[in-house]
Amino acid sequence: MLLEQIKNYEIFRPKCDYSKEILHGIATFDTDISPVFPYLNAELGGWDYDRDNQVLMLKLSAGKGFTMQRHEIAIKGARDIEEAHALLSWIKGQINQVYERREEITPRYTGQAGLRVMDILRLLPMTNCKACSYATCMAYAAALREGEIRLEDCPPLWEEKCQEKREKLQTYLESFGWRTLDAE
Repeated sequence: MLLEQIKNYEIFRPKCDYSKEILHGIATFDTDISPVFPYLNAELGGWDYDRDNQVLMLKLSAGKGFTMQRHEIAIKGARDIEEAHALLSWIKGQINQVYERREEITPRYTGQAGLRVMDILRLLPMTNCKACSYATCMAYAAALREGEIRLEDCPPLWEEKCQEKREKLQTYLESFGWRTLDAE
């Protein structure tokens, strides 16, 4: 087990706006958890991984997320104190489970944050058909980059004439470990 004990866990409302109905938390501990970051990045689809500074950011759905450093985990977007504790428990469990299985996992040293909206846009059908529920292909590309939607949400992309673009887009997204925020 890599992370056994949390030394301190402070839960608070965002300091810039106390009226927000969400909570953030910062957990600190003595153990250096950075050795698990490339494996967590591969398993959980890290949003951004800074290998030099040992920082891993994970985004979850509904505005929740984690920023992990060697001796600290920052938690964003909990609805209440119970959820703040549940999020910390969940990520602690993930850290320990992934660390135990690290020999079976291919580490990933890049993050989704390197994806570029314009590169995604170039590989879309450019119909602005709104079938994906976005007003333009540019808006769809931005949402896709953030992991808010799926490739399947663009019907024209699945037409035979777009097969080559779709395959290139899938390869591009996969090269960054892209996944939707609600992916298991």
